[in-house]
Amino acid sequence: MTSASRPCERLCPKCGIWKYHGRFRSRKRPTSIGVGIEFNSLCRDCEQIERNERKNDDRARAIIERRAADHARKSGVAKSFFMVNMNYAALVPMLRVMMTPEGRCLCCGHPFLNERDIQIEHREPPRHPQDWARLHARNLGLACQSCNGTKARKSYALWLDEQEEARLSNQEHRATFDAEITASAPVQMTIEELLLG
Repeated sequence: MTSASRPCERLCPKCGIWKYHGRFRSRKRPTSIGVGIEFNSLCRDCEQIERNERKNDDRARAIIERRAADHARKSGVAKSFFMVNMNYAALVPMLRVMMTPEGRCLCCGHPFLNERDIQIEHREPPRHPQDWARLHARNLGLACQSCNGTKARKSYALWLDEQEEARLSNQEHRATFDAEITASAPVQMTIEELLLG
């Protein structure tokens, strides 16, 4: 539709498609004869693609910065305060490693199911929006959704004790199960035993 475009359409230089002018962001601008409308050169679809590309350039940094921005908004400080003073920048390389196929939950040791399964958890939950000691990166860890969900707002010490009790119970259950399987399994003889027997 290059030469036969309608008057209500604009050409996006990135995708090369003529689109209805409503598919472009616009803003009112004062002109010498009144107020005019100025359109962005890229259509909304191409703008979204560019935003996603910028965001995914360093996905781990984007996730940590978003978390820092959320805490900054709640506590009334700048995002840079959390990235620098609260040391959230130190979490970026850790999250990068966890996002690889070798990444494992620090609590249970299982591989993460996907990117959303990696959660930033507080060892000790913050008591209020400006609880700097508990909002600091030294109080944060990376865990899977299951471990973060079982911990919830419990103290870290209580949660560790519960996890150890669960591990010991599971170990006992597994030993009992293995003993039952071994006792009920038929005896297998080797070829040598059959020939000599």
